Amino acid sequence: MKYTDFDPNVWGNQSFVKMGYDKNAQQLCIFFHNEKVVYFDQVEEKTVFQFIIATDKEAFLHDVFWPKYDHRWLNSSLLAQTP
Repeated sequence: MKYTDFDPNVWGNQSFVKMGYDKNAQQLCIFFHNEKVVYFDQVEEKTVFQFIIATDKEAFLHDVFWPKYDHRWLNSSLLAQTP
């Protein structure tokens, strides 16, 4: 899985700090400030690119990922360990 950090001062996102995507598994994970991580399954690569370039990532989460993709929450002890 490849990871990308999001600086809230640059992107304006308030709830999350990092995302990862596994192209082969089509799995997206988003790491939140509260040390929780959500995994979305069957996410196409083009949707991930749309999320990355979206100017309002919080709205994208609310409008696209939450209603359209199966997801599960986990605690993220790996947040500090991911590159």
